[in-house]
Amino acid sequence: MRTLTTLFLAGTLAAVTAPAYIHAAETGKGVYVTYPAFDDSKYIHGPKITASSLKGKVVFFEYWGINCPPCIASMPHLQELQDKYQSKGFTVVGSHRQGLSPRVKQFLEEKNISFPVYQGLDIPAASCPGGLPHAVLIGANGKVVAKGYPPELYDLVKKEVLKAERGLPILEDVELNKYKSLAKTVVSNGNNIESKITPLRKKTDDEEAQAVCAAFDDWLGDAKDMVQAQISTNPLEAVSAITRLKTAVPSVKEFDEALATLKANKDLPKLADINKKISALEQRKAKGRKIAEADLKSLTQAVDKFTESDNEATQTVASSLKKSLSALATPTSDEK
Repeated sequence: MRTLTTLFLAGTLAAVTAPAYIHAAETGKGVYVTYPAFDDSKYIHGPKITASSLKGKVVFFEYWGINCPPCIASMPHLQELQDKYQSKGFTVVGSHRQGLSPRVKQFLEEKNISFPVYQGLDIPAASCPGGLPHAVLIGANGKVVAKGYPPELYDLVKKEVLKAERGLPILEDVELNKYKSLAKTVVSNGNNIESKITPLRKKTDDEEAQAVCAAFDDWLGDAKDMVQAQISTNPLEAVSAITRLKTAVPSVKEFDEALATLKANKDLPKLADINKKISALEQRKAKGRKIAEADLKSLTQAVDKFTESDNEATQTVASSLKKSLSALATPTSDEK
């Protein structure tokens, strides 16, 4: 009896920690995701996020567990992805799927993990099939790009980040016949696209024209949500995000006051300059080159001057930069 029980428990443990590619299913690939509620009761570690703050971002959603050796081995690689691409609209999000214990937070702190980690969260369109670790890569358009064993998805991250930088096709789900030329021009790349949509609004009897307008309106709603989230979480990016949105859609006026306030903040240009230097060091580290301690010390001292500011935006940026510097000071898996 003991032998059977032991075999059963061993089999169960193997099923829980087996590489996820064994269980990976392709159902759900290419569909839009609905992010879970990132409420405080599920929060474990890292910056707190909301579903709206992930709109427009490339997201690497990782299901993992503290008692899963392959999951533990995956963490340094996830942090390297975070360090390399977080300034380009990318983030890793961890969902811990095993029993919560103090060891989880202790491990994340010891490894200087800087991305958000929550307990037991699930993406309905791409649930964990059972084996850990299991990753889901979500494009900036909110669709599942790929899912499976995490290392198999690492190389896809750069491709998705580059796609987001070049602009997302807004009409990709609209069947275009008369307006095929719009597929290449109605793209979220910062150019004025409202001027191409406005004439179509008058064509109320044209179903295709109205479908184009509806798709544009859906994108605009998401873009506004993303900008609103960035105003409070990423003031440096918010300035450029508002400017890009106003260029693409000149009729947008609701962020004018926020933009004026951010531009009036004399700390932000200085912090932006520090951010560029940090980004340069992140690129250096990503190429496997050593970072001088003197550079880290100098930048840390520069950031520290802003942490006591009374301005909320200044505090938010300074806090974010300090986390980036902390991550830079942490050796990669190749350096250890």
